[in-house]
Amino acid sequence: MKYPLVPLVNNLTFSFLVFWLCLPVGLLLFLLIIWLRFLLNQGELLTHQAAA
Repeated sequence: MKYPLVPLVNNLTFSFLVFWLCLPVGLLLFLLIIWLRFLLNQGELLTHQAAA
């Protein structure tokens, strides 16, 4: 079998593919930032409790 009759990436599907490839990466970055902020806040709470 040769190439498919309809190409996988064309003008219509390019933006759709870019969206679905970038969405998980953006979501992971967002969750990583939230998680790091949570850990930093936990560390600040521990240092304040130790100093009190």
